[in-house]
Amino acid sequence: MELDFNKVLSPEFLASFQYKSIEEAGMDMLLLSAQAKYSEYLAEHLEFERKYQMDFPFFQEMTDRQINEENFEQEDDLMSWRFAYEGLRYWAKKIEELKSCFSR
Repeated sequence: MELDFNKVLSPEFLASFQYKSIEEAGMDMLLLSAQAKYSEYLAEHLEFERKYQMDFPFFQEMTDRQINEENFEQEDDLMSWRFAYEGLRYWAKKIEELKSCFSR
């Protein structure tokens, strides 16, 4: 069974959510999804900041300077933190890009 989106997503239905068009609703859903991703990475990033009492660039520099020392927990945390840090930056950029579409 195929849905007729024009009937289901009528202007009245969209207006009940304060949307003027299906495109506006879609953009808002994309923005909400991007913000959820950002929040996931932020939570992980903040967890590492609390654990090590420093920011990521300083932690990375500190672990890079360790010579002839192996700390597997820190190395694992560095990889996980880097992933969260880069994800945070990526989704922050995407959120700004999506927000710029709303202001046009």
